[in-house]
Amino acid sequence: MEEITVSFSYENIGTNTFLAYELQPEHEIDTMSLGMLTNNKIPGFAPTIFTQVDNTKYIKYNVSSKVSVDQLFSGPVNKKRLLGVFTGIIDAMLSAEDYMLDTDAMLLDLEYIFADVTTCETVLICLPIMNSGHKNPELSMFFKNIIFNTQFDQTENCDHVAQILNYLNSVKTLSLPDFKELL
Repeated sequence: MEEITVSFSYENIGTNTFLAYELQPEHEIDTMSLGMLTNNKIPGFAPTIFTQVDNTKYIKYNVSSKVSVDQLFSGPVNKKRLLGVFTGIIDAMLSAEDYMLDTDAMLLDLEYIFADVTTCETVLICLPIMNSGHKNPELSMFFKNIIFNTQFDQTENCDHVAQILNYLNSVKTLSLPDFKELL
């Protein structure tokens, strides 16, 4: 099974910005997950709509007034931003369980995780495609990689970074509720 290449485009509709994904004919949609995403406001996930124009199907995510975490973390990152993003990712993971969403359908890629610059509220993109071959990195490794590749605000006390790393290094299996409590 070959991994599906993920390619998105941005669309502006009125004052809203959407991240649009064009489904390919070979894509098999996970209809239950798509239904959950389009019919519920799921905490930690971008609002989702499904559209079809002629034979072309699209899944669109409302990312209005948000930037990718990649952009958000391009400069020095303060504590509020780091904790906001990490908490948002954890909340989305916990919500995924409540709404029976496959966590491998979530795009754990800083280019496709969006945050509000002011509040640091974060939303994830869930691409409900069956047998996509997409596998997410192990979560504690994912969080460690973010820390290792981020430049932190040196005007701030950065003890929180060491605390997070110590926690991630000390647990065999990451418990999301425990990690959220630490944050």
